[in-house]
Amino acid sequence: MSLDYQINGNNVVVRLGGELDLVLAAEFKRLVDDLLDRRKAKNLYVNLERVTFLDSSFLGALLGRYRRINQIGGRMGIVRPPAAIRPTLELSGILRTMEELPAEPQD
Repeated sequence: MSLDYQINGNNVVVRLGGELDLVLAAEFKRLVDDLLDRRKAKNLYVNLERVTFLDSSFLGALLGRYRRINQIGGRMGIVRPPAAIRPTLELSGILRTMEELPAEPQD
């Protein structure tokens, strides 16, 4: 599993890879909450193109960050979800709730 991020103005892009489980869900929540608190970022984009699996704990982490972003009037999007995890994202409602993007935002 891997996790890195980049900040561009009000946008935070988090890039994830491998299997996303309870351990990475907790790390993801801490990172994003810290960035939202300290950097005053408003928008969150989660790049999933290198993800091979995700479990319900990570889906919960995504939805929790979505609620927080929504409360501050920001936007949250999922970038390049691979075919292997698309059914999970569709069944969970993530792709109906969050914007799906073909590439990371550049602004």
